[in-house]
Amino acid sequence: MGTELLLGDVVDTNSCQIAKILNSLGVDLFRKISVGDNFLRIKNALKEALLRADIVIISGGLGPTEDDLTREAVSEALGKKLSVREDVFKRVKERLKHRNVPEKVILKQSLVPSSAEIIQNPVGTAPGIVIEEKGKIIILLPGVPRELKAMLPEVEKYLEKKVKSSSVIKSRILKVWGLTESQVNEKIAPLMAQENPTVALLAKEGEVHIRITAKFPPSEVEEKIKSVESIIREKIGDYIFGKDEDTLEKVVGNLLIEKNITLSLAESCSGGLVCHRLTNVPGISASLLAGVVSYSNRAKSEILKVPERLIKEKGAVSYEVALKMAEGVRKLTGSCVSLGITGIAGPTGGTPQKPVGLVYIALCAEEGKFCQRYIFPGEREMVKLRTSQAALDILRRYLLGRLELKE
Repeated sequence: MGTELLLGDVVDTNSCQIAKILNSLGVDLFRKISVGDNFLRIKNALKEALLRADIVIISGGLGPTEDDLTREAVSEALGKKLSVREDVFKRVKERLKHRNVPEKVILKQSLVPSSAEIIQNPVGTAPGIVIEEKGKIIILLPGVPRELKAMLPEVEKYLEKKVKSSSVIKSRILKVWGLTESQVNEKIAPLMAQENPTVALLAKEGEVHIRITAKFPPSEVEEKIKSVESIIREKIGDYIFGKDEDTLEKVVGNLLIEKNITLSLAESCSGGLVCHRLTNVPGISASLLAGVVSYSNRAKSEILKVPERLIKEKGAVSYEVALKMAEGVRKLTGSCVSLGITGIAGPTGGTPQKPVGLVYIALCAEEGKFCQRYIFPGEREMVKLRTSQAALDILRRYLLGRLELKE
């Protein structure tokens, strides 16, 4: 709820938090809408929602300003009288006693529709409001994410008593790198036609996510998801790098730490992005020795000992130079494994022979070497992101013993 959502000034994170609560209770969430700070639109939106839903949860519009209209609009839509609740007034006044706030502000936040219940706000002033009307439940919550999140445990307790469901809704996300959305779709299309569990694709920047969602009794839901997950893993194979909260850097970083393998990086077009992402992994200092951003040809030659003659003959963006960068940083640091990355991120610098998006990623280890050529589409930032994804995936496959090296 709020004009700031419609203008794009604020990202709606509240719906995500509310959805998780509803899923855990087995409540199907079919629709969410954003409404501006307009009395009539809020009122009409609630009336429409009550025609199709048994539970309506509204966040936002409970503040003390003139554009906070949720209480008033909901009360009129339901034919309820608004009045100041003495207990709420005392609590809000106590919270604001050191702020020199006008009494009209306290009074506005103390207004409660007749016969409504209160959900205490442990971190803010505006309380939550629960109204039961003709078999429907309407819950009003503050729009401030920190406050809403703090109140959700009480909302969950309330709904647990009201919701008669023997099932829960649970989802699992499988994360894929190296296949397009259409390629993934082709491999698992029959699964996407089924109803429970459902399977859906979500295209993300540099990844494809496969979401499995099931609604079953708590004792069955995990097994139902696993049965579909095993089929998907069989069809997609090593392109799946993780699930749920996993990131590619987290998967790779944890493998490095678990296997006690040290790493060094020589990055050019990626500008240190691979190193940056790995340093987000707790404990990575045990494995990540160094990262060199050898952006210039001089740095490649002087720091990494890439022969100047090789750069002139093959070009800085070449199979041979990427390998020499990986070799050079490994010798420089003494790491078990190293990566060398060179490419053209754009938007300028490309030629017909070496277009924008051309990237070479090399891996060097004691047992052998590997180098892969890519042409990544997209603007500069996207090329850099996809380069970092590809580099991390090469490392992942190496650490899992699934990368064919040459001596």
